[in-house]
Amino acid sequence: MNISQSNKEALKNPWVLGMLLFLVTFVTANAIFIYLAFQSAPQLVVEDFYERGEQYVETQKLIEKQKALGWTGVIMAPKTTRVNQHQLYEVLIQGKHSAALILDSVILHAYRPSDARADFSVEMQTSKPGMYGADVSFNLPGIWDVIIVAKQGEHEFMVTKRFTISP
Repeated sequence: MNISQSNKEALKNPWVLGMLLFLVTFVTANAIFIYLAFQSAPQLVVEDFYERGEQYVETQKLIEKQKALGWTGVIMAPKTTRVNQHQLYEVLIQGKHSAALILDSVILHAYRPSDARADFSVEMQTSKPGMYGADVSFNLPGIWDVIIVAKQGEHEFMVTKRFTISP
């Protein structure tokens, strides 16, 4: 038996070769990921993060005001949604005791969490008392957050829903 530092028998063992190959693959993959992390800017960074943080208390006050109003809202959307397809999105907003509300303005805001450049807003039109609708077309597939803001005088009410738009 030849036991020595110059013995090359270990490199012929498939277990040793497999472990070396795994180690090289692991180090190479990590080096690639680190390189990509430093080369590409994160897409979800908000430039005005401090100002948004300060608005948190005001947002909480707005939520309390909405609860005190006693209004309810339901967003009605098509069952299947596709990119670049105009479809009717409606919202039913009712006051206390399910009374139909006549509002000053109702605006649909569509936000794409992964790309702020695709965000848009559409003013909704009255179809019947308490029911408002708009013809909307989403230009990119993926997740979209829809926020409908209804205003009546100084009162403001929001209804939110998340949609997945198919390609």
